Amino acid sequence: MNLTSYLENVLPPSPEREEILTLVRLGLSFQQQQRIGKRPGFLKDYLQELLPKIEGCITFDRLLQELELESARRDIYGEEESPIEKVDRVWEIIIYHHPRTGRQQLTFKSLRNKLSWCKANLR
Repeated sequence: MNLTSYLENVLPPSPEREEILTLVRLGLSFQQQQRIGKRPGFLKDYLQELLPKIEGCITFDRLLQELELESARRDIYGEEESPIEKVDRVWEIIIYHHPRTGRQQLTFKSLRNKLSWCKANLR
């Protein structure tokens, strides 16, 4: 027996009962949505693993240098070594390989936002 049918059986018919049932139904719909939403994506998880490896102050330029090294590792040792394919400073984009969706592009602005989030939530 679910909660709404229980309340329908227990509470006497009245306008207050209908209001309570409406609120319970609304609350149940919100409860179903609690575990749904944006979670840190693949790249944020990767950046959180990468940031502790950076020595000294973590700046955006230092992150770009580290991502360029990761790209070089991928070129030398293969795709399993790193998901970062290319760091293009001219076009200000990063190309990486997402395990589920494949090749993705990310602008430097989005990368700055992800870096800020990772710095605030550093493990």
